[in-house]
Amino acid sequence: MDFKDVFPELAERYPQWIDRIHLLPLKEALGVHPVDNDGRTIYYNSRLLQYTTRETQLFYAAQQLLHLQLNHFARGEGKDPLVWKRASDAVVNAMLHADGFVLPEDAIRFPDALEHSAEDLYTVLYEQAREQEKPAEVDTEQTEKAPDPDEKGKKAGKEGEAHTREIEDPGLAAIVAGLAEMLEPSMQMDFDWFPGTTIRDGVLSHEFRPYPVAHAEILLDTSASVDAELLRAFVRGVKGLMRQDAVIRVGCFDTRFYGFQDVANEDDIRNLVFSGSGGTDFHAAVNAFTGDAENRIIFTDGFAEMPEQRCDAIWVVYGSTVIHPNGGRVLYSKPREEKEKHEIDFLIT
Repeated sequence: MDFKDVFPELAERYPQWIDRIHLLPLKEALGVHPVDNDGRTIYYNSRLLQYTTRETQLFYAAQQLLHLQLNHFARGEGKDPLVWKRASDAVVNAMLHADGFVLPEDAIRFPDALEHSAEDLYTVLYEQAREQEKPAEVDTEQTEKAPDPDEKGKKAGKEGEAHTREIEDPGLAAIVAGLAEMLEPSMQMDFDWFPGTTIRDGVLSHEFRPYPVAHAEILLDTSASVDAELLRAFVRGVKGLMRQDAVIRVGCFDTRFYGFQDVANEDDIRNLVFSGSGGTDFHAAVNAFTGDAENRIIFTDGFAEMPEQRCDAIWVVYGSTVIHPNGGRVLYSKPREEKEKHEIDFLIT
C-alpha cells in the first residue's frame, strides 16, 4: 500500500488542511512503528500499515498532522523521548476520538486527556516511570555496606572522559547566602495561547489560559565525582530562598542534558535522579534553559571551555577554577588552606 493515497481522503474530511497536506513531506521508513515524524517530515512503515484498516490509516495520517500543527517535536526537546511520545500521543488521540475517529486498539489513552496539555501528561507519566525504576529497599541489618544507589547513575555519558574530582566541603551555606541577593522575583503564573481540545471545521481551537512558571531552573554539572547529597543540599538551599509554594526545575548535564525534574517539596528533592559523569559540555547546559524561569543557575566546577553564546545565568563555581562566561554572574566558593571556612567572591561579567 502507499500511505500517500490516504491523504486526499483526509483532505476531503478536512478541506482546511489541503494546503498543509500538499506541502507535507512523506517518506518510507521501515524502522518506524508504524508512523512518526521529525517535526517536518512524516515517516511511515508500509509493511505494517498494509495490515491495518483504511480508518486506522486515516487516523494515523490525522494524528501526525496534529503533531506537526501542535509543534510537539520541538516542545519535546530535552524530555525523555519515549515518555514524551506517549504524552503527546495521548492528547492528540483524545482530540481525534472526540472528533469521531476510531482509535486503534494499541493507541494510548489517558483519562481526561482533553483537559491537560502534553506537558501536564508528561509530568505524570515521567513520575510513574521513575517510580517503576526505583530499586528495591536494601535490608541494612543483613548487608554490611549498602551499595551507593547513585554510583550506577553516574556511569552515563562518556565514561572515557570522566574525571575523578572529589569535592570537599564547598561552603554551601555561604553560596546560598550569596545567591539570596542575586535571585530575581518571579511570577507564579503567566498567560499564553494554547491549542484547545476541539477541532471545528478542520481548525484547531485555541485558548488563552494561565500556566505555572518555574521560579528557577538549576543545571547541575554531574561530570565530577560529586556526592549526591551535596547536590541535594544545594537544591534544598536554593528552594529555601523562595516561597514555600515555589516550584523549581532541576536538570543534570555532562556532555548532554538529561531533562528537567520539577521540585516542589522535600520529597521531590529526596527523589531527584542524578544522571551523567562524562566530560563537560557547557553548550548542553546553556541550550537546556527553557526561557520561562526568571532565575537560571548553573552549578559546576568550571572544568570546560566556555560557550561563545551569551547566557544570562548565575554560574556557581565550586572549587578554585576561574571562568569568564559570556553574560551572567559568577559566584565562587574558594576553600582557604589555613581555615575551614570558605570565602565568596563575586564577579559580574
